[in-house]
This record gives sequence, C-alpha cells and structure tokens, in this order.
Amino acid sequence: MIEILLKTKEIVSVDNVAALNEHHADFLTMRFIDYTDADINEAQEKFGIDFSIMKHHEDIEISSHFLSTDEQISFHISMPYYNDERRLVETPIFFIISSKGLFIFLNSEVNEFFGRTYPNRNARRKQRIHDLNTAIQYHIGFVADCLADVTESEGKKVRALASSIIVEKKISDETMDITTRYNFNNLLVKESLMATTLIFNMYKKNSWDEVDITTAIDMELHDLSVVSDYIQFNFDRLSELKENISNKLDLEQNHIFKMLTVVTVCISLPTFIAGLYGMNFEYMPELKSHYGYPLAALGMVLAAILPFIYFKKKKWLK
Repeated sequence: MIEILLKTKEIVSVDNVAALNEHHADFLTMRFIDYTDADINEAQEKFGIDFSIMKHHEDIEISSHFLSTDEQISFHISMPYYNDERRLVETPIFFIISSKGLFIFLNSEVNEFFGRTYPNRNARRKQRIHDLNTAIQYHIGFVADCLADVTESEGKKVRALASSIIVEKKISDETMDITTRYNFNNLLVKESLMATTLIFNMYKKNSWDEVDITTAIDMELHDLSVVSDYIQFNFDRLSELKENISNKLDLEQNHIFKMLTVVTVCISLPTFIAGLYGMNFEYMPELKSHYGYPLAALGMVLAAILPFIYFKKKKWLK
C-alpha cells in the first residue's frame, strides 16, 4: 500500500505504484507500506529515484546508512518498536528526499505500532507539514520522539522491576531473565539512537541545498543527547539490580549451606554412636549392661539436640 500526503493536505491511498496518476504527482510525502521489489523498481522508473541504499542497508559502510548526491539524500534508521506480543523489536525505515518529495519505506507492523501509540498522527501531519522542508522536520522530529517514548517505556519497566526487587523483595526464577531482557531492550534503543545521531550529524554536513533544516536537527540532536543520558541511567539501574539479585542469591545459598551444615552435624553424631555399637566386637561392656540400650538411645538424642541448640544460639537457623 502507498499512503500519499498531497500538497492540498489530503491523505489518499493506492495499492501500488501502477495505480498512481497525475493527481498524486503533487505530493509532499509518499509512504510505502509493505513494499515489494516490484514497487521499488516501478518507483525508480517513475520518479527517477536511486534506491541503492535499500539494497545494502545491512553493510557497515557509512554509505549504506547515509547517501547524498546532487539529486537526493537517502538514509535509513533502525526503529525500535513493540510488536503485537509487546516485545521490543527493530526494523529499518528508509527515507529518500528529493525535489519531488519525501519517500518513506516501512513495514505494516511498525506502521500499526505508530497508529496505536500516536492515534492523532495524521492530524498532526496535516497541521505541521506545508512543504518539503516542514515534511523533513516533522519526520525527523517524529523519529526522535519515538526513541524518547520507547526509552521512557523501558524506564518505567525498569523502575517497576526495581520496586519489586528492592522494596517488595520479590525474586523469582524469571527475575534474572527479565533483567537480561530489559538490558537487551535498552541496547536496541541505544544502538538505534547512536545510528540516528550519526545520520543527523551527517545530514548537517551534506551539501544538498534543496532544504535547510540545520536548526531543527540541532534541536533534535540535543533531545537525543538527553535520551542517551536516560538510557545510560537505565543501564546503571539494571546493573545495580543484577548486583542486588546476585547478592540476594548468595545470601540464600549461604543460608542453605548453613542449614545443610546443621543437619549434617545433628545427624552425623547419632550415626557415629549407632555405628560404634554396630561393630559387633566381642568385648563391649555396654552390650551386657542393663541400661545399655536406653543410655545409647539417650546419647544419640543428646548428640542431635545439643548441636541444634548450639547453632540456634549462633543464629544460624534464622
């Protein structure tokens, strides 16, 4: 599907590039949702756009993330978002800016996430976008806002986890897995933020003169630096939580070892007595004693109780 924001502020949709007509040529933004290779090839032929960045976006070269020519600027951002299962995942979103307008390529899942999270997004687009300059400013700001909102959401989860562990002292078998997953989520956001910051800085340095949004980019870079500090705070808090969980687990293990020590001592002494009189030597005077059995039984009971009393006074049983 292709969603088009016309210069008349009307938003229309068509199924594919072949369905575009002269009425759609006067546009500000054109969003390709769940696009195919055929859509890319037809758009390249129709608009004369270079889509090479979309074929090499997984490479590590700078040109695979940001590419500037005399006719266009193209870049892609790995956008973190929550899928239908509320798991944080990421997907590339491609932006191609030319004198003809702004082209955006994304999948339907992230588009649905935007719709759920920002239900008034279309209305704001109509209000804020008047030309190519404001279209770029809006979408650059929208990317920064999304990163900030995802970071805030992850921060709330980390705070709730910290309250459960530190205040309510609730630690389950899944706690460490949850902590690790939150840490991975913050890594996703941090990676996306670093790449976005790099792209914005490269945009400032390019020589493309169709638009000048340097001031807007500077504002977004400042906001991203604040988000970066917040992400680092999440990392620090998660690190402290992991240390807290490890300490609690160590204390629990120490308590278990203490209990095992107490049980071992309380059992070993009576066992020693039972083993001593079970050796069946010929000359054992206690065997013929009238009180031999009750004395041995009493000795085994005392051998179990006295260590128990000793360890209780040492507060090992708390």
